[in-house]
Amino acid sequence: MVGRVSSFGQQQLLIQGLQQNQRDVFTAQRQITTGKETNEYRGLAGETGTVLGARSTLSRVETYQQTIDTVGGKLDANDVQLGAAIESVESLLDQIRLTIANNQAAGFTEQLETTFSFVANGLNTNIDGTFLFSGAETGTQPVNVTEIQDFVALIDGGGTTADAFDNAPVAFQARIADGVDLEFGVLASEIGTEIFEEIEALYRADQATPFDGELTDAQRTFLSGQIASIEAAIDGVRQHQVDNGLGQERIKVLDEQHRDTAIFLETFIADIEDVDIAEAVTRLNNDQVALQASYQSIGSLSQLSLLNFL
Repeated sequence: MVGRVSSFGQQQLLIQGLQQNQRDVFTAQRQITTGKETNEYRGLAGETGTVLGARSTLSRVETYQQTIDTVGGKLDANDVQLGAAIESVESLLDQIRLTIANNQAAGFTEQLETTFSFVANGLNTNIDGTFLFSGAETGTQPVNVTEIQDFVALIDGGGTTADAFDNAPVAFQARIADGVDLEFGVLASEIGTEIFEEIEALYRADQATPFDGELTDAQRTFLSGQIASIEAAIDGVRQHQVDNGLGQERIKVLDEQHRDTAIFLETFIADIEDVDIAEAVTRLNNDQVALQASYQSIGSLSQLSLLNFL
């Protein structure tokens, strides 16, 4: 019995091998181009849930980092304005001490007017459309009087110090980590109330008996009595500045923790999703050689006939 020579079965096997080699070449080329093991999560098989969970956590951490950047900018601005308010009132206090020491006053009215306006305008600081000291009412100017004369007129008209402020009753709150909410920001009324009232008392005394030239005994006694209360007002603002600084330190620590977490998660995800480029290049070269061999084998098989075996 003579055995039959058939090329069909062999040809089918060679075609299947060719198709597999084509797929391998395409996969390697895509991996080198994208740097990823696969374009679809289903290609990660059992790692899909792990990667999705890690990406969800990373997204949450990145959101916290963005919030911290925003909060940090506000706290930095707070520190600048609070420092400026303290410096301004301290300058007034130094002027009072110098006046008492020299028993001579000059430019006192102008000093009072300048200090009041400087503090009031500082409390109305607006950054990118948001009033810094307005609390939750970010679009509302927190101080509605910026001149000492207007403040005195408000009080004389039956108003109170509180009527000079339009800020919200509560400051800001932001979530900066899982389960961690930070209350931050300072209200204009918390800073300005005592300062405005101290300047008002000085202004009214100056209007009654101008501080200009040699002091009277009554003027000297009055100014001496105001020093302690002005110092207390300054200390109140300084305490808010300290609290603001503590908030700055807290978000700095959390930001570093978030940064470390983000780096870990990015590395973790990359270990699963990213391809080893050097390995992929080597595999591509081998797959291309195999594909070329498949083409040659099919080409050789197509040229065979029974005459080759007779």
